[in-house]
Amino acid sequence: MKAIRTTISFLLLVFLSPAIKAQSINISGTVLDAHTREPVAYASVYFSRSGIGKVSDSAGNFSFHFNKPANDTLVVSYIGYELYRIPMADLANDKPVLIQLQRGGVGNAVVVKSKFNKGLFLWKKIMSKKKQYNRYNLPNFGYEAYNKLEVDIKNFNAEKAKKNFLLKPFSFIFNNIDSTSEKDPFLPAYLLESVSDYAYQKNTKKYFENIKASNTKGFTNESISRLMGVMNQNVNIYGNFVNVMDKDFIGPFNDNADVYYNFHVPDTQLVSGKKLLHFVFSPKHPGQNTFQGDAWVVDKTWQIQKISLYLGKEANINYIDRISVFQEFVPINDSVYFLNRDKFFADFRVLGKQSLTLIGRKTTAYRNILINNDSIRHLFEKQPIEEVVKTEAGVTGKSDSAWNVLRHDTLSVNEKAIYTTIDKLLQMPKFQRLQRTLKFIGTGYKNIGNYEIGPWFNWISSNQWEGTRFRFDLGTNTGFNKTIYLHTYLAYGTLDKKLKGKAEAYWILKREPKRLRLHASYSDDIDNGISQYGEVSQDNIFSFALRKPNTTHKFIQVKDARFEVFNEWGKGFSTEWFVTHRQYVPLRNLPFKTAFPVSSGEPLTNFEVAVKLRFAYLEQFVESDYFRYSLGTKYPVVEMMLAKGFPGIINSAYSYTKVSASIRDYIKISPYGSFSYKAYAGKISGTLPFTFLENHPGNDIYYYNPSAFNLMNRFEYISDKYAGISVEHNIGSGLFRFIPITRKLKWRQFWNAKALWGSLSSANQALNNSTGLFKTLNGSTYMELGTGIDNILKLLRLDFVWRVLPRPLPTQKTSRFGIFGSFQFQF
Repeated sequence: MKAIRTTISFLLLVFLSPAIKAQSINISGTVLDAHTREPVAYASVYFSRSGIGKVSDSAGNFSFHFNKPANDTLVVSYIGYELYRIPMADLANDKPVLIQLQRGGVGNAVVVKSKFNKGLFLWKKIMSKKKQYNRYNLPNFGYEAYNKLEVDIKNFNAEKAKKNFLLKPFSFIFNNIDSTSEKDPFLPAYLLESVSDYAYQKNTKKYFENIKASNTKGFTNESISRLMGVMNQNVNIYGNFVNVMDKDFIGPFNDNADVYYNFHVPDTQLVSGKKLLHFVFSPKHPGQNTFQGDAWVVDKTWQIQKISLYLGKEANINYIDRISVFQEFVPINDSVYFLNRDKFFADFRVLGKQSLTLIGRKTTAYRNILINNDSIRHLFEKQPIEEVVKTEAGVTGKSDSAWNVLRHDTLSVNEKAIYTTIDKLLQMPKFQRLQRTLKFIGTGYKNIGNYEIGPWFNWISSNQWEGTRFRFDLGTNTGFNKTIYLHTYLAYGTLDKKLKGKAEAYWILKREPKRLRLHASYSDDIDNGISQYGEVSQDNIFSFALRKPNTTHKFIQVKDARFEVFNEWGKGFSTEWFVTHRQYVPLRNLPFKTAFPVSSGEPLTNFEVAVKLRFAYLEQFVESDYFRYSLGTKYPVVEMMLAKGFPGIINSAYSYTKVSASIRDYIKISPYGSFSYKAYAGKISGTLPFTFLENHPGNDIYYYNPSAFNLMNRFEYISDKYAGISVEHNIGSGLFRFIPITRKLKWRQFWNAKALWGSLSSANQALNNSTGLFKTLNGSTYMELGTGIDNILKLLRLDFVWRVLPRPLPTQKTSRFGIFGSFQFQF
């Protein structure tokens, strides 16, 4: 009997042991930030019913073992993030779960009221070491940086896209959709990479970067490669302001950050024998340009080990759903922690909540870090200017095997798929046609063989002299010649029934390092006024509805032949020589040629030689096939011009001398927005008709012109001696942040002022004012003041402008107030 019981017990043990074993369960996983994909260290991971819990480790990992599974819910919480819940039944045994926390508020923080504010105390301790730990206070440093920018697409219907007649030929790209890495599926779309050597010196302040390699599939523009370096993308968390999309946000370690932020310390951790303090910050007031986020700080030394910054939808920045900045620091020696990894993630969304979203993910890794090194000092001894950015020969032509060595880490499956897809797309004729079509719609130009036509928006326009105006442009492209650009157009008016046109040629003799360019042109066309800088062209299809209805439109025909030589000399200096012959023929509402008799030559005809000197220190450009476009400079731009008129050359009739100068600048005055100004002055010596005097820029349309006096008519005021200044202060949210509806709409405030002083010699008054058409200020002041609303619907700006001076006479009918609109794309 005993043997039977023993046998039964043994059999039960054998057959039931799998069932008993099956009762146990292992649960493990990793906690990540859903935006940056960075591990969330020391997050609270617990089961809501049983109360069993722990914190994730420094890599965001956690694990639990249960002998008996229960009907429970796993909860993950971390300050600044939304709570994450998942039923235990959805957790697979021995299969790690990826938990992605979404940024929320600080509502899940436990706030303990105390007379002693630990957060403020810790902030003050960090600030006491700010100068020591800010890398830009080191005598010098250098490193090799690897930059990677990935662009992904989210919120699209793949099935509909596959059926779209435009996208159907490229349906293979949807095989790359990633539906596992994040909560919402996304399509990896583009990838840019660069590797560069970077160096910095504090005294005298100098920067150097050498772009060694740049992987930009689809184009080989070296100016884009320069922008992909680290010179323009460094985020310094110890700085007073953190620049995001060219807007300055108040950093948590600003000298006055305690005015803008709340601080607290909810947690501490002991890691490798070091006590780490969890430092959390959040904005005191909504609508201000501030972050929320957290950092882990080493106790007693107050060094930042990791930091995360987050901008949500409340931030006054356009087209951005959210922005995350992550930085990790590692010890270089006993006293210095240096940047090791840097991430910047942004979600771009132009339309509504469910519209197509672009996700930009920029990651930077640093290695070969040098601090206070003699080799860096010797490098800068040979550098004459503050900033130098170089690109090595063949920077965009590195092979795949070379990139395998250059990269600081390996490409992911998604990233490899991007390159394979782009290579395939670029070889497809249908994709090339789609590219050309989109370029034609967006830029107005279309390539046909070695030539280009456009822009299409100049093909038709209308004015009172020509009636309906038709125009057709034809130019060459790089298939014709890479350094010579030829361009011509013909125009015809249905009312005046005359052909007009222009022919010109550019020859770029040298692009780098000091540009040398020749330009020759001849034009014979109608000009609605003397050409002005910043003028909005009226020779396009969009000008129909913009003209002021009660303004007398003035028309003049101009024949202009010119030759120009532009040369850069280095350190921001450049010269441009002009040899010009002009002949004017007034057509309507301007004095005719007979009003300006001359003893020799033709009236209203001149021959002029001029030189313009320009100084724009450290100005940056984006290069196109033949032209380049300025991205500005952080220093003032100074221009001076000297011109001399010679009579007796090709029927020219006038002798004169012109001298002018200007200075302009754009200054960030964070946290109070930005401020721009332009001051200018000039003098003209000689007795001249209005065409060769200073015609102060007026505006005959309702589109706001920042370079003109918008309530002044064109040709209203002329001078031979003048000075002026214009200023504008863009405040940002300003008062609008205190009103919930305008804060939500992200409206922005600004004000501006423009003043002009001018006079006209008695000889020039006698020659030009016989018709009474022109006015002169005679030393008095012309002034306009303006304010308005910017960023309406993220695109529109309304300017309310008052003409303050001079006061009009009772008999004068002068518009003293106007509303102008303009469009601008800005973040």
